Amino acid sequence: MSQSPDSSNGEPTANNPASPGPRVRSLDAIFELLGPERRRNALYVLYRHSGPMALADLAEEVAALEDAPTERVAAGLHHVHVPKLAEEAVVEYDADEGLVGLSEPSARFRAFLEAAAEDESRRLRRASESATLSEF
Repeated sequence: MSQSPDSSNGEPTANNPASPGPRVRSLDAIFELLGPERRRNALYVLYRHSGPMALADLAEEVAALEDAPTERVAAGLHHVHVPKLAEEAVVEYDADEGLVGLSEPSARFRAFLEAAAEDESRRLRRASESATLSEF
C-alpha cells in the first residue's frame, strides 16, 4: 500500500523518508490500538523483551498479568490483537513460526504507550535498559 505525502497537512506518510516510525499516526488509530486492555498488556510485555518471542510465551505472560486462562488469552492474541497490531506495523508477526516482536514505535505512539503504562502502573522498560534507583 503506497501513500504519498499529504500536502494538505504536511504529515509524514509511509513513503516519506521523514516519517517518524510505523504508519500509526492518527490519534484515532492510536486510541483504537491502545483501547483494549489485553492489547495494551501484550504491548507492555513485548516492549520489555529485547526481541521476538513465541506467541505462546506472550500469551502466558499476558494471562499472568490479567489472571486469565492462558488458552483464552492465546486465542484472543492470535485471532484479534496480534493481527491488528501487525496490520498497523506496530509488531512484526510470523504466523508460521509463531513469533511476534515489537517494531520500533514512532515517538508519538511510544508517548501514548508510556502514558498508558504509567496510568496503569505498569513497568515499561526494555530489558536492555538499566533500572533506576526508584525501581528498587
